[in-house]
Amino acid sequence: MDTLPLMFAIVDESGVILSTNETWSEFGRANGTELTPNTLGVNYLDVADMADDVTGQQAADGIRTVLAGDQSSFELEYPCHTTSAKQWFRLCAAPFTIDGTRYASIAHIDITARKQRESVLEAAYDICTDANRTFTEQLDALLELGCETLDTSFGTLSRVHGDEYVFEAVTAPATADLEAGSTTSIEDLPNCRHVVEHREPLAISDVAADAPDLADPEWGIANYIGAPVVVDGAVYGTFCFYGLEPRETVFTQWDLTFVRLLSDWAGYELERQRHTEQRSALNTALPDPSFIIDAEGRFLDCLTDPETMVTVDDTDTLVGQTLHECLPHKTADSLLATVRAALRTGSFQSVEYTLQVPSGKRWFEARVAPLESRAYDLDTVIFVARDITAHKDRQAELERQRDELEQTQRLNVLGREIAKALQDTQTREEIESAVCTHLTESDLYQAVWAGSRGSATRITLSAAAGIDTATPEQISPGEHSLAIDAIDTGEVQVVEDITDVSTPSDTGMDRPLLTDRCSVAAVPLTTGETTYGVLMVYASTEATIGCRESSILADLGRLIALSIQRVHSQQSLLAATTVELEFLTPDSDDVFAGLSAMHDCSFTLERRVPTSSGNCLHYVRISGVDTDRVCQALTETPSVESCTVVETAAENRAPLLEVALDEISASPLDTLTDYGGVVRRAVAADGDLRFTAEMAPDINVRAVVEAIQEVAPGTELRSKQYVDQPVSTATDFQTRIRDRLTPKQAAALKTAYARGYYDWPRGSSAEELAATLDISAPTLHYRLRKAHDAVIGALFDSGTGPEKHD
Repeated sequence: MDTLPLMFAIVDESGVILSTNETWSEFGRANGTELTPNTLGVNYLDVADMADDVTGQQAADGIRTVLAGDQSSFELEYPCHTTSAKQWFRLCAAPFTIDGTRYASIAHIDITARKQRESVLEAAYDICTDANRTFTEQLDALLELGCETLDTSFGTLSRVHGDEYVFEAVTAPATADLEAGSTTSIEDLPNCRHVVEHREPLAISDVAADAPDLADPEWGIANYIGAPVVVDGAVYGTFCFYGLEPRETVFTQWDLTFVRLLSDWAGYELERQRHTEQRSALNTALPDPSFIIDAEGRFLDCLTDPETMVTVDDTDTLVGQTLHECLPHKTADSLLATVRAALRTGSFQSVEYTLQVPSGKRWFEARVAPLESRAYDLDTVIFVARDITAHKDRQAELERQRDELEQTQRLNVLGREIAKALQDTQTREEIESAVCTHLTESDLYQAVWAGSRGSATRITLSAAAGIDTATPEQISPGEHSLAIDAIDTGEVQVVEDITDVSTPSDTGMDRPLLTDRCSVAAVPLTTGETTYGVLMVYASTEATIGCRESSILADLGRLIALSIQRVHSQQSLLAATTVELEFLTPDSDDVFAGLSAMHDCSFTLERRVPTSSGNCLHYVRISGVDTDRVCQALTETPSVESCTVVETAAENRAPLLEVALDEISASPLDTLTDYGGVVRRAVAADGDLRFTAEMAPDINVRAVVEAIQEVAPGTELRSKQYVDQPVSTATDFQTRIRDRLTPKQAAALKTAYARGYYDWPRGSSAEELAATLDISAPTLHYRLRKAHDAVIGALFDSGTGPEKHD
């Protein structure tokens, strides 16, 4: 027992120390620890119970279980650090019996060296798995750890390139002339050359004494330990540590194993980086996923990134799986049949297929060719999955454009036929009926109906085709809303599926007019200034209404509106009388009506001019209030964008204001315009709005009144009367203009017209006209402006009569 290099003691069943060996006593004297007393007769368990740390109590409890016979042995590893060093021990206790008396043998084995090695390996593992460090930073940290562990001055990772030896990572004293990137000849380092040539580790504690043939006079390496770094089966270089003085202690087998572990890791990382670079280069040069597949459809290797083809996290996950394990069954069947066909025929095969990948549905072309290689089984193919989605999309787009072009050509022909048919129509009913019939008979549309605004939320049906029975009650609220949107915006409204704007219900009230799922377009019948109604067009089943078709339908809507306008104009010209309707909206929420009550004034509308932005400029004359005051009030109104004085007050003439509203709400005047009426007068006074319009004699007055009341609740029809319409010819109009012109104004206007002054580019300049008339240029401009005012005034019925001033 005294010759064993471990601490050993025997205790009785109560824990009293009966015997110890010399190592036990020496350790106790050297360290003064209470856990390992050197005095016989001391109770070991009592001393352990009194220890400050947890391990003392654990040791006492474990030994007691052994002495009690509850377990056959007990072991415990624990630290036992001193002021000079850190130490670890393993306590082992086992029972034995002599003459019926139970004893226990206790040994304390020094495991400091093993713990130190474990700590070094853990530190190396932490460095190798630290994702926040680059490969270079990991190498530098491992070399520093190796130098500290092996007690060497130098640590290097070097690469052999022919006869050249390149230091890629270096840990060295600050005074040494060695850094990463330095090079030397492999012949100058016989130790490293030996490792490279023999492909095995080498450890020499004293080079001069133990291996004089490996000594180098230039570098002076006195101790050396290193291992080869192997990448893809070839020696890449060495991972080594060395010093310039012989070691007092020899390198152990564990030291050599440690260095070999580091060199193996470096080789693995270099090999992985090389493969990553190769794969990246392949992905750049050959972006299509490429695989090696056997006759059973099993992936043997991935040559490029497979993520675009299958939903796997990495290549390693895919290798070993079969086509049926990672692809839909039908797709896998088709691809496996292609693979086997290539193997059977020994020739190239291809097949197209679709696949749902993380980015969406994609089209692929599998290009398969037999592969003969010693690296794989004979029955293998190279499989390239070429993404042809863009090609398929272009092909589908070309087909769609071709279909759309054919549809456009047919629509253009149909439009010309409709335009020809509308030339002889005499009434609005004939126009709408002809359009509906032509559109449905062309088989481009399965149903068409036309109507006008019946209220703020409903359309009054006036003509239909392709529908057995159609009444406003059969039209769903969604279809009414779509038609109203087209009238309000003046733009074609398209939905791909009519059921999207209708909510199914048990009562059927929200069910669309056509239960088939079809594309629908609501086409406003508008000239740009006047909207007469809407045309609802239902496409054939499975067809859609595209942008080009929508534009053609918009042109058709304008053609219909112009035809209706023509009919109304003809009816007005031919009619001896018109219907004059007078309305009153008490306490109107109109901007001008509200201000008239607030400032005790009145506003008389002269005209409204629509702008390209969609709102209107209102030209109104005011009376009963100061101009600046009412302008200030209008400017402060939230819905008013601007207010400008166009004409100041004059004798027997109220000031004229230009008011721009930035928010245009539904107006009863718009409703009258929609029904083809002409607003003759509109006055806001005392908070009320009173307006008068002339309508065609056959107008449905009740429908007009109901539509206005939807827009302006409380509006009353105050009077309805038939008014004789004076007959006016073109000669009468020309006579009115001549009466407004002075002879000098007429001469200037006729000369300018005759000499091409109004052509573009101009045939004559103002100076040339002035010279011809023998007058100055300012005089010419003055006479032309007065003549222009007279002509335009006659066109818009401006003024009260001829006003002749030279």
